[in-house]
Amino acid sequence: MIEELKVYGFRILNDFAWRPKEGLNILVGANSAGKSTVMDAIELVTRGSIRGQNARYALSPDWFNMQQVKDFFDSLNSPDKTPEIPHITIVATFSKDPRLARIMGCNGPDGAIASAPGIFITYRVPPALHSQFIEEAMRLSRLGSPPIIPTEYYECSWRAFQGDPIVRRPSEISCSRLDTSPERHSRIIDSYAQNYVKTKLEDDEIREVSSKFRRVSVQIDQGILANITVNCSDQENLGLQIDKSPKTDWTNSIVLHREGLPLSVLGSAEQTLTKCAISLENSANESILLAEEPECHLSHTSLKKLIKMLNDAANDKRQIFVTTHSPFVLNRLGLDNLSVMANGHSPHRITELSSETVRYFRRLSGYNTLRLVLADTSVLVEGPTDEMVFTWAFRKTYGCLPEERGIDVIECGIQHRRFLELAAALNKRNIVAIRDNDGKDPAHWRQKAESFLSEHRWFICGGLQGGSTIELQMINANKKHLAELASVVKSPDASDYGLKCYMLDNKTKWALELLDAPAIESDTLSVPPYMQEAIDVIAPAMEGDVNE
Repeated sequence: MIEELKVYGFRILNDFAWRPKEGLNILVGANSAGKSTVMDAIELVTRGSIRGQNARYALSPDWFNMQQVKDFFDSLNSPDKTPEIPHITIVATFSKDPRLARIMGCNGPDGAIASAPGIFITYRVPPALHSQFIEEAMRLSRLGSPPIIPTEYYECSWRAFQGDPIVRRPSEISCSRLDTSPERHSRIIDSYAQNYVKTKLEDDEIREVSSKFRRVSVQIDQGILANITVNCSDQENLGLQIDKSPKTDWTNSIVLHREGLPLSVLGSAEQTLTKCAISLENSANESILLAEEPECHLSHTSLKKLIKMLNDAANDKRQIFVTTHSPFVLNRLGLDNLSVMANGHSPHRITELSSETVRYFRRLSGYNTLRLVLADTSVLVEGPTDEMVFTWAFRKTYGCLPEERGIDVIECGIQHRRFLELAAALNKRNIVAIRDNDGKDPAHWRQKAESFLSEHRWFICGGLQGGSTIELQMINANKKHLAELASVVKSPDASDYGLKCYMLDNKTKWALELLDAPAIESDTLSVPPYMQEAIDVIAPAMEGDVNE
């Protein structure tokens, strides 16, 4: 198991350090946060290759950290600075295990450390080539922007903490990458089928099939193909025959089928699930598994099957890393396995989420917890009616939509406490939860969430005097404007009782009419007090964070 991963100078990752969990790790973050780079770093350091290409030949100028590159080229034009040549270092330290004795030592790239099992990979310019490298870099810098790092001067070194170079991938630290893209389905599936048949046939059966295949090939050579003449200028006696080299061995014609249909003609989801099942089975003895956005190309039903495969595959002998943009995947795999990335910084790992809340979201996976995880500023509301009313109220107050100010309004049903618990576990700021009182003292609801609140996390509940639901709160806030309210929400009855009946019977409809109404028609209406309190709290708090 990887106990700690350190990355320096690799793409967006600079001075990156992460201590993943044993077993399952879910890595989430916004686009370009560095999730894929982490997966590539793990593959590079554990396999000495990346996406099938040997690490020694895979280096690209795009791999170097942009800030490193900028600082280097800036220093070339400054006589007061010594150029620091960009380099890449990826270090994986493993938990102590007798099976890893061969890679245990004190010779990590950071200097003397306590003896530990580990490996690292570096890309550096040898000291003897520094002057040549700098000269070439200066020539490139004069050609224009952006300057490019001349990678031909770099050497790749792959070593164990024991001190020795690694010539081939250590069998004790095997790593595989689960590829759910449809492009490589057939090759992986067919390879599995071809290898599988060899394990199921006895030697004499293999010889018998090979003999029959060869006889058929000869018959075709001497029959149909013998009658075909190849006409080519200046070339005589050219003919055709069946290729009998190993690449055309009869096993290469073996494919998997389901009910007589080759898998290659089935849907991409069926191919993906089959490929994933095969990859998981083939990697059963491998210690590390990488799965990048497994939700891609899969329907909801197929995705549930894949998630079950991943959950079943996670055990005390295997470490699994999953990246995802799906709240369903996140919830099903368990929020307690979550690490959050932002802008290449070291991930924040959840450690203080109750098992009850983890189990709740695992079972009821439709909640969009990922929006809360990734949002900078959030407003938690019960349902679509509350979301639309809050959006209208915010627009009325600030003249713009919440999202235009970086505020994400998230529906959480009546699970405010669980969402606030998740926010507290992530130490998130600028979150306000809003709910109806449902006929109970607001102190009752606040008490349930109290332990997860702070000076940057608030809970606001509608007062009893305003009514038990958002409809009653809206009506009571507009006692002097019932006719205007009825006109805006399209109620046929403008009386207090008529509005209550209409709005309670048409919860989403009236809120949609309010949100879509021209500002000139709805601006005379008042915002329910608890909604206005939430707006007055969250918007200035967000601005304070920006100013900081």
